Amino acid sequence: MAFIAHSNGYTSITLKPFKENNKIMLGSTMIITCTLLFLIVFGLWQFYDLLMAYLSPPSELITPIHLAIYAFAFAVFILFVKFGKSNLKAHGFRSPIYIGKSLLLSISFAVLYIVIFLIPGFMRGFGTPQFPGIPYGLAFRISNAILLSLTTESIFRGYIFRNLTRKYGFFTSLYASSLMFSLHQVSIMGTLYTSMDQIIIDTIFNHILVNFAAGLFLGYFFYKMGWSLLGVLTFRVGTVLFLLPTPIISASPPWWIGLSFQVMAYACLILVLDSAIKEPKYLLKRYGLES
Repeated sequence: MAFIAHSNGYTSITLKPFKENNKIMLGSTMIITCTLLFLIVFGLWQFYDLLMAYLSPPSELITPIHLAIYAFAFAVFILFVKFGKSNLKAHGFRSPIYIGKSLLLSISFAVLYIVIFLIPGFMRGFGTPQFPGIPYGLAFRISNAILLSLTTESIFRGYIFRNLTRKYGFFTSLYASSLMFSLHQVSIMGTLYTSMDQIIIDTIFNHILVNFAAGLFLGYFFYKMGWSLLGVLTFRVGTVLFLLPTPIISASPPWWIGLSFQVMAYACLILVLDSAIKEPKYLLKRYGLES
């Protein structure tokens, strides 16, 4: 496989051909397995909401249960890979095309996203900084960032996007996997006790739309790194560590300004990524990415 890196011109870099060592599933089987995996993950979070609402577990159990949901989802991903007679390497657990460049881009992208995310704060003021408690809160924040990123990227990029691309083309698969990613943590229970205005603002605009934009960038980044998860995992760990469970520091603009800057951040990252790594024409043609 030959890739062309853009740096004051074009430089050809010849690499070994990318070989798939897993059996390609039939189209109908791909749709079924990808949809089933999404539904299992979606169901796990509905179960979590029900557990929190009706059992009200002690506060010291909430964090372990939260992490257990991600661990269980990752275990389901492993089972799907094994039952499909595949292996982890075929689903993104491989070295990227350029390890150094991948890590540098990932860290730079995480910083750029956070900077753009905070721009409204410089214009209109910041919210109260949210610093995790030490050591318990910090340990949860780190473990949550790692486990969340590993689980979601393995499932939505490594499994769903990668499998669908083999049969249904790049853009269809990218949109489908991004839509599933944007919906997988939507709380059905939460919408039952929320006004329609808040559902539209909080759920559709501030959650689904932002995560859909994130899915587009992460899927494109995954592809650009030669179907390696290292880059997207590094980016996600950095941003999740900063943002979840609450942002360490956050801007406090109207919701629509915050939404605009988050979507703009992902669009900016896609443009930078597209300029940083150029593929040869045969790959552009294979995946329908010609200009």
